[in-house]
Amino acid sequence: MNFKKYFLSTLLLLTLLSACSEKQFEQLHVDSNNYKITTEKSLTDNLTIEKIDSFYNTGVEGTFVGKKNIEIYYKYFLQNSNTEEKGAILISDGRTEAVVKYKEAIFDLFMNGYSVYIHDHRGQGFSGRMISDSDMGFVDEFQNYIDDMKQFYNSILVPNNHKNKYLLAHSMGGAIGVIYLEQHPNDFKAAAFSSPMLGFSFPTCVVVGMLSGEEPEYARGNTNYENGIEPFLENTLTNSEIRYNRMLEVFEKYPKAKLGGASYQWVSKSCNVFDDIFDNCEKIRIPLILFSGGEEEIVDPSAHNKFIEKLIDNGHNAKGYFVAGAKHELFIEKDAIRKPVLVKIFNFYSSVN
Repeated sequence: MNFKKYFLSTLLLLTLLSACSEKQFEQLHVDSNNYKITTEKSLTDNLTIEKIDSFYNTGVEGTFVGKKNIEIYYKYFLQNSNTEEKGAILISDGRTEAVVKYKEAIFDLFMNGYSVYIHDHRGQGFSGRMISDSDMGFVDEFQNYIDDMKQFYNSILVPNNHKNKYLLAHSMGGAIGVIYLEQHPNDFKAAAFSSPMLGFSFPTCVVVGMLSGEEPEYARGNTNYENGIEPFLENTLTNSEIRYNRMLEVFEKYPKAKLGGASYQWVSKSCNVFDDIFDNCEKIRIPLILFSGGEEEIVDPSAHNKFIEKLIDNGHNAKGYFVAGAKHELFIEKDAIRKPVLVKIFNFYSSVN
């Protein structure tokens, strides 16, 4: 057998199957916007920036001790008791992210009637690290992410007695969120996923499985935070230059929250959960929506299609949206992408009340 020819034909077939599968996703269109959503133009106004920063500083912050004695940082923002709260949103953010990076998103969610809860996953942001190199992305066991989140939910969110509780998850936080819904199917009323990490492009997991050793080591192509910063025109996260620069400014202002590239161990632990995610997705009980970017390069978009299709085949209330032109980070994308995504999320949460 000509292995090279076989490999190329198989790769072509997989590409075609992925392309066909994407057609099952509905193209995200702009719904009528009746919400208060910040714009790129408003972010050039110092008064708007001060308003967002001042609001962020009103949040209640604290820490709790998560699994294996790792300190977990969190922050939450409660609607005034005199207002009619639409519900509480728990944000599960992505790898390298931190609570402070979500200032604008938290502001928009709150201004549209939601209380907001968010914590830094172990090993990043202001939460504790598990290895001496605080710049290296590492996790001891992936399940600890889910257990930390359950503790955050039980001890911080539940006591405030919200009538409606929603999950909003991005990237790595999406993998955490899906597993959480499989293990704790009754905690949320609905969930929305932005670019969830449900798989990596072939052959990442195969290669990492062979290279992952005992000692933490940066995966090939990964490095510390400073050496990993990309010029805007080369970045794979967003098409919004102002939001990209704001992200970099946040981490310069809060250097403790910086996180660099992933270790082989982190990638390996992540790869190990993908099969479990798909094997257990029938345990999910709540409606959910998922957004997948047309210019996605961080996670495998074909896994998004596979996930939604499996849920639908099992009679689940799930829907996928293909976001043309979008890169990985939809919550810091340009207005033409970010706004329709947020509007769709707000409408979706409202529809399941």
